[in-house]
Amino acid sequence: MLHVHEFLRRHWYNVGLLAGAAGLGFALLGDLSRVQQILLLNFVVLIIHEFEEYGWPGGEPWIMNEVLRNSDRPDRYPLNQNNALIINVFCAYPAYLLAVFFPTTVWLGLAPVIFGFGQFIVHGIVTTMKLKGFYSPGLGSVVLGHFPIGIWYLVEVYARGMISYRDWVLAVISVAAFAAIIMQWFGFTVLVDRNSPYPFAPEEIVRFDRQRRLARIRRKLQ
Repeated sequence: MLHVHEFLRRHWYNVGLLAGAAGLGFALLGDLSRVQQILLLNFVVLIIHEFEEYGWPGGEPWIMNEVLRNSDRPDRYPLNQNNALIINVFCAYPAYLLAVFFPTTVWLGLAPVIFGFGQFIVHGIVTTMKLKGFYSPGLGSVVLGHFPIGIWYLVEVYARGMISYRDWVLAVISVAAFAAIIMQWFGFTVLVDRNSPYPFAPEEIVRFDRQRRLARIRRKLQ
């Protein structure tokens, strides 16, 4: 019998699409301010981004473990189903949604916008260079989602006179703390286990044409 926590570890990025659909509906039809609409749409893009990484085309598990980390246990080390769920859902969702509830606290909304821009460095430069290609899973939603929505947010808060230098400082500190403490220390230190009992399912590991792409990378490195 598959328990709820096991189901979530395996299907969190699929279930997330339901949250994304609800967020999109509320952003378009709910009684929200323009800034709140933008921030909620940014959350929807986060959902799409995570599905692009893990669902379709997928491939984030082996890219993170084999390409970026050179792991000898790519199905579970250092990224596994457990820390992927915790980082992407229980840590990322509140960070994006909190800004929706407190839209006048601009640094709360600016932080995920900056994080979205920074994703281009990870997916558009670092990972694509490692993959020896022009695309990595997650890049599409960054370019087509996080970038235009982030720019829209900045235009809106500047037009309304809501943003200040202090917001930029607090937002940058917040992003740095999230990356260093939540992702690197908690996600990739505390929750890491070479013998993790939460390996990715075989079908999660082979997505994004893993064997052919790894073979191509190795040929180009020779």
